[in-house]
Amino acid sequence: MTALLLQLGTQAVPAAAGAAQAAATGNETALFWGFILIGAALVVLAMELLLPTGGLLALVSGALLVGALVAFFNYSTGAGYLALVLMLVLGPLGLWYGFKFWSTTRMARRFVLEVEGPASQAAQSLEGCHGVAETPLRPIGTVRVQGQRRDALSELGVIEAGTGVVVVEDRDNQLKVRAAQPHEEEGS
Repeated sequence: MTALLLQLGTQAVPAAAGAAQAAATGNETALFWGFILIGAALVVLAMELLLPTGGLLALVSGALLVGALVAFFNYSTGAGYLALVLMLVLGPLGLWYGFKFWSTTRMARRFVLEVEGPASQAAQSLEGCHGVAETPLRPIGTVRVQGQRRDALSELGVIEAGTGVVVVEDRDNQLKVRAAQPHEEEGS
């Protein structure tokens, strides 16, 4: 009987060691899949910038990140929490740096309109310029300022055609003008 127990004991020890090794291999597989899913999420997110999917690939990328978190938690609770904290901290920073880099690329310049700065707007402003009413302004009409024919709005009352005008305001491609005083017309 003792020999039988000894024989069963020696067979049970390798079986238990094999089960522990199989469990460790399963955990290592979960860790491997966690990293694979994070890489796939990054690739899918990069594809979102190139393909017009309306955000569908961004949702797929988010689902892949959730799958990666599940894989890390399957490996160990500590690894899961570490991955969660890193995703919450490094994710937004990575997106910010990624878009900062992407905005300097030629492709991004093709997607985004350039905004004119205040210096270029000031150079194009016609405020204070003199011109001539080409049509009667009742209160809207046409004026010629610096050789350009533009629509204008009279600041006060009717301005007859041929009258000198001064641009009071230049906003949103709409000029607001007033009739020029006799001493102002000489400067036009």
